[in-house]
Amino acid sequence: MAQKVLVLSPHPDDAEFCAGGTLAKMAAAGAEITILIATNGNKGSFEMDAVRLAEVRRMEALRAAGVLGVQEVVFLDHSDGELDRLPPGHLREQFMRAIRQRRPDVLFTFDPFAPFEDHPDHRAVAFAALEAVNFSAYPLHYPEHLDDGLEPHRVTEKYFFAENPMYANKAVDISEMIDVKIAAVLEHKSQVTFLFTDWMQGTGWAWENVATFVPEDAAEEGAVQGLAWMVRQRARSDGTATGLEYAERFRYPSTMGQRPMTKREMEC
Repeated sequence: MAQKVLVLSPHPDDAEFCAGGTLAKMAAAGAEITILIATNGNKGSFEMDAVRLAEVRRMEALRAAGVLGVQEVVFLDHSDGELDRLPPGHLREQFMRAIRQRRPDVLFTFDPFAPFEDHPDHRAVAFAALEAVNFSAYPLHYPEHLDDGLEPHRVTEKYFFAENPMYANKAVDISEMIDVKIAAVLEHKSQVTFLFTDWMQGTGWAWENVATFVPEDAAEEGAVQGLAWMVRQRARSDGTATGLEYAERFRYPSTMGQRPMTKREMEC
């Protein structure tokens, strides 16, 4: 039976950036994948208004999912940058409902314990997802779900990603999927110049520093090539750290601590 995978993502492009190669690899192996996106991404632009941007980003997310082989994309449509303003427990309940509806074997989301995370949406999704996945198996948490026919469900595997995966203990070889990952990222066309410009400003780089891979005579095309270079370099760096050509790294909690150790295990 095919694996069922659920990705709990803050924004329309986070899944592709952080786990696109792994998701493409799982999809190619027959996994049934759902990406649930918490916000509508309506703040990430210097050119469009919020209403138009939300519409554009929804279509970009659907196209990117198609590139990866993802079967379903779900939109919660919360406003970008404002997940921390939701009522306490609201996002957790929405995530738990999604888990009980789709009954995934594998869950991907941001790591709540990753250092240096400065985006409030990433933090909000990470903690709400952690709580949801830990308690979705217990019927007394949100018992109203039972009235809707949603039975408790335990997720077998959890992959936590982060921009700085300091605590990563699992690497996935995405060497055969690096071009698919990049193609999916570049479907988020409204974000290409925005993200690459933001990255250059944040790192203090100037155009002359990236002239070997970004043409200076076309800012938009340069940003496309620059963002593709960024994605490839990150995957190459994660691969180098783990003996692979290209990789994505995750914190992958072991189930060892969830049961009593056997006598043999204690003696090892």
